[in-house]
Amino acid sequence: MSKLDEPRNSIFDAAETAGLMTLNPSDLVFEANQRGIAYYDFVLSSAKLPDGSFQLFLAKFDSKTNLEWLETATASEGIIKKNNLPDNDLAMMTLGILTWRQRLARSKILCLVNELGTESSVELEALKRAANKFKCMHHVLTIGMKRRNSSVNNNSSTIRRHSSSSQDGMRLRIMMCQTRAEIELPAQAVRETRYLLVPNSNPLLCLCFPLT
Repeated sequence: MSKLDEPRNSIFDAAETAGLMTLNPSDLVFEANQRGIAYYDFVLSSAKLPDGSFQLFLAKFDSKTNLEWLETATASEGIIKKNNLPDNDLAMMTLGILTWRQRLARSKILCLVNELGTESSVELEALKRAANKFKCMHHVLTIGMKRRNSSVNNNSSTIRRHSSSSQDGMRLRIMMCQTRAEIELPAQAVRETRYLLVPNSNPLLCLCFPLT
């Protein structure tokens, strides 16, 4: 993946757009048990831009849950329409995993979406296939306005809903960001996302992205 110029907006503006400011520090906990606490390695999110494009965000958190680096990529409206990709955050999560596959392999990922539609089974299955392919463990957290806190299970991925109020506890963590970069969207990631979200376009690809 080739890197472009470093973004010019502030880290807090970027974090706000990425949805990081809606989180509580406790949201970064992947699991807690008698052996200790395991945190997410990455937070993956997206934001729809006024021109119809989607900006993807990948945030890397260190072992102390401080933001280590933030990378972004843009899926233009033309790319989305040309490839018949669903116009929603959940579809962008599959594109994000395939875009950053090398970084995300064998990691724990928290995927942020504004909301889940009533018909999201195709997107959820595509996301699971992409995550399983690279041995990622992932959860999906909704951060839309006026959402009630609740939890449901779907395909072994926990989908948790959360309110969107900004949390001061995240500001200090975000201030620790050391590196920001914009990367180009890989053409291969776009193709594979299309095949997963529109299975009839290439049935053989499903063999490369098994559910188990």
